[in-house]
Amino acid sequence: MTKKHYLRTTKNLYYIDEKPQLRVYYSYTTPVALEIDGNLKVSQSQWSVTTAKHLTWIDGGNKQDRLNPKEFNELVKQHIPEPNFIKTVSTVSAMFGIMCNKNEEKTKNKFQKKFFEKIEGMNFPDDWETLTEEEKSRRLEGATKIGLKKEGG
Repeated sequence: MTKKHYLRTTKNLYYIDEKPQLRVYYSYTTPVALEIDGNLKVSQSQWSVTTAKHLTWIDGGNKQDRLNPKEFNELVKQHIPEPNFIKTVSTVSAMFGIMCNKNEEKTKNKFQKKFFEKIEGMNFPDDWETLTEEEKSRRLEGATKIGLKKEGG
């Protein structure tokens, strides 16, 4: 995980250097400001009183240069990629598979299926429960491999 840098003694305000030339400031877990190529972009306050204080600590109270929420959210979408949920679920599934003993195949399949069911649009066949545990494992391992493929690979 990328290191959090705290601006004050509070643990609710920090920044993370997400990638070169991109520093993201967070209030709690919400991005509230971006520093892109050295240019600070701060959202107008749309949250709690505490987060409003955080914004002031970030930009020194320079409210006239703050972006409206729509503009700020567009910048966030442009610069902070959405998490790859399929890859995350596949990673958890793979790790769970590694942690299980060979004689726990039924348990492994049950939980791996639960992980994949969290992915919107992921469906299992109606006859899933009639499949052998070996066949379930084969299919779940295939889904895991697909989810872990590198983009463009």
